[in-house]
Amino acid sequence: MKRNLVFLMLLILLYLIPTVVLKASYGDSYSIWQGEDCWLPDQSGGWVRHGEPTSPMPTQPSVNIPVYQQYLPIFIPMLVLVLFLLTPLSRLLDDNPEDEEAGKDEEVDEKTEIE
Repeated sequence: MKRNLVFLMLLILLYLIPTVVLKASYGDSYSIWQGEDCWLPDQSGGWVRHGEPTSPMPTQPSVNIPVYQQYLPIFIPMLVLVLFLLTPLSRLLDDNPEDEEAGKDEEVDEKTEIE
């Protein structure tokens, strides 16, 4: 169970770190976590209104972000997940069978002592 939690935390970090780096690099042009009503970059350095944004239009020109960079925060954790679930590396996430057998032996000993 502990290994699964560590793996889950790893996947979350593999999502958050590239997202924060891209947001710091591209600023308002990287429109993640902005919600439905925001200003989206157009392909010519300007901004397009999407919905009813409450904030004013950004003053700096928008930057074109390559498509592969926009999806890095999704694909990196996905590749790690596929690697661990569909290859023999999945054994690293399993609990040790020796620990389970030791726990079963202790339960049997406790039951025989009670009787």
